[in-house]
Amino acid sequence: MASDTDCPTEAVVQQKEEGIPPVKQLLEEVDGRLVTLSEKITMCDRVLEDLKDLGNLVRKSFQDVSLPQQK
Repeated sequence: MASDTDCPTEAVVQQKEEGIPPVKQLLEEVDGRLVTLSEKITMCDRVLEDLKDLGNLVRKSFQDVSLPQQK
């Protein structure tokens, strides 16, 4: 596995030929990864909230079942 500081020579040559500065290209890639990471974090937050809600419902159900019926 290449380290984070390694930059493939072929990619640099291709980027120079296309007129895209290597640093700008890397920044665009990092930005794309950050957006993806942000979306995944948002999804995890939603799942966590849903699990908390489910846990609360289960707890309430157990309480309702364990309480004796009053007449």
